[in-house]
Amino acid sequence: MHLLIKYGYDGTKFEGFDRSNSKNSVESVIINVLSEYNITKNIESAARTDKNVSAAGNVFYIKTEERPEKILGILNGNIKNMFFHSYYLSNSYINPRYNSMKIYKYIIPYRIDSRLKNNIARFLGTHDFTNFSKNDYRNPVRTINKIEFEEYNDFTVVNFYGKSFVWHQLRSIIGFAMHSDEDPFSIKYHNRFLAEPEPLILYDIIYDNISFIKYRFNNRYIKNKYNSLFIESIIYRVFLRSIDV
Repeated sequence: MHLLIKYGYDGTKFEGFDRSNSKNSVESVIINVLSEYNITKNIESAARTDKNVSAAGNVFYIKTEERPEKILGILNGNIKNMFFHSYYLSNSYINPRYNSMKIYKYIIPYRIDSRLKNNIARFLGTHDFTNFSKNDYRNPVRTINKIEFEEYNDFTVVNFYGKSFVWHQLRSIIGFAMHSDEDPFSIKYHNRFLAEPEPLILYDIIYDNISFIKYRFNNRYIKNKYNSLFIESIIYRVFLRSIDV
């Protein structure tokens, strides 16, 4: 059986994503658990996020004879700061990198103005992102299909839609847009502004003709974490108000 597993993780709790980075990388931790239970010694990942970047809907592939529910139960029961929530089972191999769309979210901790929105919107479409990525062997020409802005009381979420992105591309876009009103594709230098990784989330990966099955698991850890961090954020907001008085 060929299995795709969709999962999320708090990127700040791991030493990067790639297994070569550390025993505490996202890939290494998953592989170690799957190997311990004699399920597999290797996974194929759909996306490799930067260090401290989180995910809600990354995907990996394995070949196995075990039931998907058993595998997701093992992973959720043995790995902290990750959650494995959906799967797709196939009779034939599926390359997890051949997706139709990736969705990333970047959280800006304030309501942004029209100037910043316009600066970010300039990156929409197909462009050569040589000056807005960490150069490697991949072609830097990429297409951003859509950019959306979600506005809340005291923060903004920027949604990027595209089939593929190059290393540091989205953080470079946000950093440049915050610091410059220039036309990004007229500059002759490499962008020196790189936004912080922690607010970036790989929200979802979408495939043509594939519908993932939701796995029912105990999400008490996520709810408890949310509640504790929410209270902590309120406490520090009170601290700031007391200092500003």
